[in-house]
Amino acid sequence: MESTATHTNDSQWINQETEKIHAEILSELNHFESALNKRFAQFKNTVTAQQEKTLETSLANASSHQITEPRVFISRNSILTDLFKISHIRGVRNVFAAILIIFVIQVTLDDIIQDGRINLQFEIMFESFANLHVALFIWLLMMLSTSIVVFLGFYLWTKHRNDYRKTFKFYDRIWLSIYITYMILFLAFPSREITKHKFGVASSIVILLEQLRQLMKVHAFVRENVPKVLSVAERKTADKKFVCPDFSQYLYFLFAPTLIYRDQYPRNPAIRWDFVLQMFGQVIASVFYVYYVVVRFCIPTFGSLNQEEITLSIFVSVIFNSIMPGSLFLLLGFYGFLHCWLNAFAEMLRFADRMFYKDWWNSTSFAAYYRTWNVVVHDWLYTYVYREIYVLTGQKSRTVPAICVILLSAVFHEYVAVFTLGFFFPVLFFLFGVVGLTFLLLLPRHSGVAYNILMWVLLLVGMGVQSTLYFMESYARKGCPRNGTFWDEITPGSFSCRITLPSSKHSKIDL
Repeated sequence: MESTATHTNDSQWINQETEKIHAEILSELNHFESALNKRFAQFKNTVTAQQEKTLETSLANASSHQITEPRVFISRNSILTDLFKISHIRGVRNVFAAILIIFVIQVTLDDIIQDGRINLQFEIMFESFANLHVALFIWLLMMLSTSIVVFLGFYLWTKHRNDYRKTFKFYDRIWLSIYITYMILFLAFPSREITKHKFGVASSIVILLEQLRQLMKVHAFVRENVPKVLSVAERKTADKKFVCPDFSQYLYFLFAPTLIYRDQYPRNPAIRWDFVLQMFGQVIASVFYVYYVVVRFCIPTFGSLNQEEITLSIFVSVIFNSIMPGSLFLLLGFYGFLHCWLNAFAEMLRFADRMFYKDWWNSTSFAAYYRTWNVVVHDWLYTYVYREIYVLTGQKSRTVPAICVILLSAVFHEYVAVFTLGFFFPVLFFLFGVVGLTFLLLLPRHSGVAYNILMWVLLLVGMGVQSTLYFMESYARKGCPRNGTFWDEITPGSFSCRITLPSSKHSKIDL
């Protein structure tokens, strides 16, 4: 018996020691894996930082006759993707989610108290997405035109160019005229359809943003590949191989979340469908967030203006009351589109370079803010506008190209606003192209907390002014009589008439 008990104790001791060793091995392996992942992340961040630093240094040290390549595509996450791995940063996102839940509860309780039931009609949202099916059909036509007509035209130009060696210039000018005509028609057709069908705000934005995105994609594809074709034709050797990208490369570029054309991009090995669903879910949450901000803050604020004359003191008070909802529009637009939407498409396409924005929230000047807020569009403007104008002006000054970029961006921001809202009220152009350009040229570019705070103050006040003016003009256009003349259409009505819309929680608004 003693022997049996001793044997049992020995077996238990052996099992316990074995489990301890096994646990220690697992613990060491976990530590090793964590250290390896951390080290790899540091290495990747270091490589990215070194590349960006090299680019900035080469820009700073370049002579007035040199300008560098703007973008090198490498595999990297978006900044927020890495930051959300930190529990403290996730906590900030959770606060915004909690605020959304509170908005839903508050609006629901208001419905029960005022109407005796829950109102889930979402009138404003349905109004914003009016005629979405027609908008999607127009998008399909635009996409077919961009993918087939453009590629086929470029293919024919490159394939038959050598057949007109004696009349290269005439042949190229004909195709250049066709290209310019196509771009003008592509710009005019969707805007005409928006005016004709009276789309809602969201439906109009879908068409307009896709229109501009495809126009920039087309120009990037043509601009990157034309020099390749010309270089082949200029070869003195007999080897003049026909140069045209594969259609699969062009089609991938049309859907990839970048506006800079390359034949190849870094790709991830697999698609994380759970990540895709998470991103699209947060896009939908951002849309509902905007809806509840409008219902909770904007409609009550601007609905109360129908009881009194709009004086300067009331106007200033409304502006400061609009800073908070305007700031939420800014943050939700950034997070919903630049982070979630683009990351979702990047994941589905296994597009590995996720630098769609930089740390714009740390900017200490508007120059830095413009460069880091939307890197996708900034890369296109820098590559195909700034650099082109810099070369055309003799490579003597960088101020003129910078002014041209800002003004071009302001014009198209205003273009989107005009056809989205259905009236001309150049607030965006003034704030972006005049005030923003003034800040860009005159404000000192120094680092430090004070300058970052100043940038945020100016940015938030600008969002408040923008929200106030557009909401006021929308109410005025809806409630004040218009005579339909040209000057009446381009004259702001928010300062020339008294608003007479009835005050109601669910008053409809054209925004």
